Amino acid sequence: MKTYAELVKEAIREAHEKAENEYKKFEVGRTYATRSICMFKITIIKRTEKTVTIDKGNGKTKRCKIYTDMRNAEAIYPYGIYSMCPIIDASEKIA
Repeated sequence: MKTYAELVKEAIREAHEKAENEYKKFEVGRTYATRSICMFKITIIKRTEKTVTIDKGNGKTKRCKIYTDMRNAEAIYPYGIYSMCPIIDASEKIA
């Protein structure tokens, strides 16, 4: 029979494993979008462990650093970091 402390440790370990499995990452060739004042759509062209190269839809490409957001997904700031800037995360996949 397991003690209460062992059951708690096991439950915490299982929760961490589940959270790690649900971590969403950007995928090459996929399109992601978000809404702010207007609709922003980007397509991932290339990725490394720390950056993604995106196509903003106007033929221009940009390399963005990957951050982790509070929804347990990768996130980028495709137009820079400023007040009210659009943030696109990997859970906002549309295609």
